[in-house]
Amino acid sequence: MFDSRPGGHSHVFCVPAAGGRPKQLTFGDANDITPRWSHDDQSIYFRSNRGDRWQLWRVSAAGGDPQPVTTGDGIVPQESPDGRWLYYTRGNEDGIWRVSPSGGAETQILTQPSAGYWGYWQVTSRGIFYLDRGVSSSAIRIFNPETKVTSLYTALKQMPPTYSGLAVAQDGKIVLLTDQHDAGRHVTLIQAIEQ
Repeated sequence: MFDSRPGGHSHVFCVPAAGGRPKQLTFGDANDITPRWSHDDQSIYFRSNRGDRWQLWRVSAAGGDPQPVTTGDGIVPQESPDGRWLYYTRGNEDGIWRVSPSGGAETQILTQPSAGYWGYWQVTSRGIFYLDRGVSSSAIRIFNPETKVTSLYTALKQMPPTYSGLAVAQDGKIVLLTDQHDAGRHVTLIQAIEQ
């Protein structure tokens, strides 16, 4: 699944894992971006400016009419492993929010990652890994939404670039992080030490 601009607007497409022709899932005069699968692979969440403002929307993986999920802005949507919550960041604000996938109250649960670092977090069965951009140093931390406890995963030697992100293996033992120094960009592998 991906977003692409074959014409004037960005839309969501899906390709079978075995390959084949992409199937377009969203249409119209809006821009549909940053799609993510639901926990059961039956729906796709995405950011869209339908209705003249940015919000999160959901469409069936089989296609159909998209439905709004949030009333406020949302980007990089990710469902919890049990499907109870939809977590997301916002385009120009710090933090992570959550809402029920069926809609309702939108609640901020973290004040990090900072605006512009909206791709530096991921929901896993171990908790939410996120970039904590401190005044003097930065770190990857893990937030447990049930207990509200935050723990340190690793301190970072330098701040990663904006508008990139991180990826975490579901068991939480490996993190891939965009890195930038000199004139190039690199991917840094961070591996957890068994505790």
